[in-house]
Amino acid sequence: MNGGTDNMDATERPVIAATRTVKRRGPRLSRADRTPLGLWFWEIDRVLLLLVSMLVAVGLVAVAAASPVAAQKLSTATASLDPLYYFYRQLMWVLVGVPVMLAVSMLPKAQARRFAIYGTIAFMLLLFLVPLVGTSVNGAQRWIGSGIFRLQPSEFLKPFFAVSLAWVLSLRLHDQSLPVVPLSLVFTGIIAVLLMGQPDLGQTIIFIATWLVLVMVAGLSMRILAGLGVSGLVGLVLAYFFYPVAQQRINIWLFAEGDSFQVDKAHATLTAGGLIGTGPGAGLPSSSCPRRTPTISFRSSARSSG
Repeated sequence: MNGGTDNMDATERPVIAATRTVKRRGPRLSRADRTPLGLWFWEIDRVLLLLVSMLVAVGLVAVAAASPVAAQKLSTATASLDPLYYFYRQLMWVLVGVPVMLAVSMLPKAQARRFAIYGTIAFMLLLFLVPLVGTSVNGAQRWIGSGIFRLQPSEFLKPFFAVSLAWVLSLRLHDQSLPVVPLSLVFTGIIAVLLMGQPDLGQTIIFIATWLVLVMVAGLSMRILAGLGVSGLVGLVLAYFFYPVAQQRINIWLFAEGDSFQVDKAHATLTAGGLIGTGPGAGLPSSSCPRRTPTISFRSSARSSG
């Protein structure tokens, strides 16, 4: 009897101890904390999180520097905007976007992949609708909706596109015969054609560059990458001759020909601040920004900070 009890204890006690070890939870945010928050805290890429936080902070500073000028231009004799109106708007979107970013970063890989695929499908459909029901601003038809409910589908599509494309290319690890690279190229080409029709050359280059980086990471041979490089140069030449927007941008950049008003104003603003800058809130005179553009905040920040 005693021998049987000793044998039973010897065989069952390690199992009981192991079960207790799995169920045990340590102090919050310690390595023993198995809650979703605890796992996220130890698995998150902290360097990337720090860089994103710095980028958000720099954006807030840049918008705060440009906000007084933009608010002054839109103010009238009867109604005036607060000098920090656009800063408050940017801060509001930061307060909305940062919690969403953190929540998405806590998703398991399978759910994050599914979320990216659904987002890609949704914003691709909206991108197809832009030429039909889109809103035109400054000669470019890139937005859907109006007022505060206006959105640019291509901006939201970029992160979903990157994650979905990375997942598609990873399928080559399981089956080398899958034509994932040609299919991803066709998909990226469709997006590029839609963006060039808006026209939006900058976003087109960003999507093509994202695809190129991901296929390089996927492990394509140097022969294929060289072929892609040659194809890119041929595409650039064709765009110069058959795509007026690309021709205009290249002429301004290389030959200083055409309407270079924004480029000239940006150069004048960047050099006017000197080494120490003009100080916060004095980054850009109102006569230097005939209309609000995304570069105004960078130009104003550079002039005010030096």
